[in-house]
Amino acid sequence: MNVSTVPSSQSAQAEPVVSKLQVDENKLPSGQCRYILLNPEIKGQRCACVGFTFNRSLPGVTCDCGHLSCYHIQSAEPPPDKNEVDTLRRRIKLLEEQLDRENDGGLGSALGSVVRRLGDLEEQVEKNRDETSQEVKGCYRNVDRMWQSVTQLEKRQVGYENRLLMFDERLDGHDDTLHGLGDRLMEFDEASMVLEERVDALEEQESPRIPFRQRRRRSTSGSEDSKNCKRAVARRYLPLGDHDHSAAARSASTSVSGSRCEVPKTGPVEVTGSWTVHISLLPTASQPFPFEKDTNAYKRCLSRGLHQMVAVGGTDGESFAKAVTKAFGSLLRGRDWVPLQARLCDAATLQGLPMLRPLDPALIGTNYDLDFLRKYCAVCLPNGKVESMYIAMLSDTFSWQFLRRSPCYLEGLEECWAYDALLDPNDNFGDSNGDVGDGRSAGEIVPPLPSLKRPASEMSRTPSLSSTSANDGNDSSRQKLPRTTCIQAAMELRRRGVETV
Repeated sequence: MNVSTVPSSQSAQAEPVVSKLQVDENKLPSGQCRYILLNPEIKGQRCACVGFTFNRSLPGVTCDCGHLSCYHIQSAEPPPDKNEVDTLRRRIKLLEEQLDRENDGGLGSALGSVVRRLGDLEEQVEKNRDETSQEVKGCYRNVDRMWQSVTQLEKRQVGYENRLLMFDERLDGHDDTLHGLGDRLMEFDEASMVLEERVDALEEQESPRIPFRQRRRRSTSGSEDSKNCKRAVARRYLPLGDHDHSAAARSASTSVSGSRCEVPKTGPVEVTGSWTVHISLLPTASQPFPFEKDTNAYKRCLSRGLHQMVAVGGTDGESFAKAVTKAFGSLLRGRDWVPLQARLCDAATLQGLPMLRPLDPALIGTNYDLDFLRKYCAVCLPNGKVESMYIAMLSDTFSWQFLRRSPCYLEGLEECWAYDALLDPNDNFGDSNGDVGDGRSAGEIVPPLPSLKRPASEMSRTPSLSSTSANDGNDSSRQKLPRTTCIQAAMELRRRGVETV
């Protein structure tokens, strides 16, 4: 029987028509109601009416459940047969027995073991959780003790800093004392030299014999050498302030350089076969001094392979030229190069430092063998072995832009290519095309010297002839004012630009 889900409102509209007719109750259904309730919480639930009961108080053919007769089954279901019920009971009993056997045997025992293992695992997890909590608490206690130790160390550090300050003050006092002793020692040396000069003068006046005076001069020169040696020892043991460390380092490098360039009287050591030398390719041949070690200019040249230790296969000039071309071929690119002359500077403030100058034009293009290099170009050790050399291109120069774009030779020095006001005052790396001569030469790092001309206010008047003749015997005549500008600063700047490899 098809059951339609017509709402009760529609059935109520049809009741007046049905109520006028005579209803035959024998033809009415007697089965259960199949009306699907319109409950949004539970979908598909049917009415609970189990049998149609005609409600005469309502118009139409309506059951007491409120639904029309069309929603009810025509006849009630017959009661189940007793045999079928017994058969169903036997089957249910057999299924229960089978389930008991399975529980006692395969699947049931497996499920039981799984349950037991789950229980053991839960216990183990709880135990591990307790142990972990205990370890975390122990870690927190250890961290607390560590912070207490850090606090104690900070307190002790304050005491140590105070003691270091006290020791620093004591060292400053000792430094001043040693400076005073050094000054007194210098005064004693100068006084002894003045006394020796006076003694020499008196001896020359009393004894006009030449042999005696010659012996006295030799003894005097020997005493002067001993005094100079004592003075050097005194300077060596004098404490150095912050402004004297560089001077001491320069004096030490001066003495080392002087000893390197002295060839022993017995002659240089004979070299057979291959030999090594440290060669520096300078950006320009007119550079008066090499770059100082660990400066930005030196690091830039080192990162691009301008400073290399070169192995020469023989003592002839061809072997030396091949070794240089092989080492610096990527930078020279077939251009002519020439070794530079390196000799010790004899200036008072730069004594002992390597000073570079271009090779004599008459010597360019000759055979650059080992003897030639020892004689004109190389810096030698005391035993005559060649230690270092300096070369440059004959007519071209390197710029910082070209070197920056050259292949990297030594890693780890890229920070030296950052902008440097001394090396890159007006350079723009983005505008250059990487040519060799593009931009300013890398060797031009010395700023122009300040003007040495004194203003008119610092110059003394030129005395006239009459005043000069009148004041010949007067010691109180006005002296010329000294110059306030000196080239010492520029000389020191050049001195700091020296490579000390």
